[in-house]
Amino acid sequence: MSEGRLTTEQALAMIAEAFAEPAPLSPATRRDDVAGWDSMGALMLMAELDERFGLQLDAEESRAMRQVGDVLDYLRRHGVLDG
Repeated sequence: MSEGRLTTEQALAMIAEAFAEPAPLSPATRRDDVAGWDSMGALMLMAELDERFGLQLDAEESRAMRQVGDVLDYLRRHGVLDG
């Protein structure tokens, strides 16, 4: 279940993949600027975090995320992201 810790670069790639986003993401990338960050994308991210790390991101936390940096902060708080 737990894949270990990620670098920021690895986390950004994982997030982009979950949202099927071809453009590089940065912590400052806003939710509104990511076409795939819709309800289906949010479910894909939740599934990815559960499968890879056993993290249960709930819908309320997901809705509160406004930019990629919020996802990185979540990963950091749960000991998944280095730094």
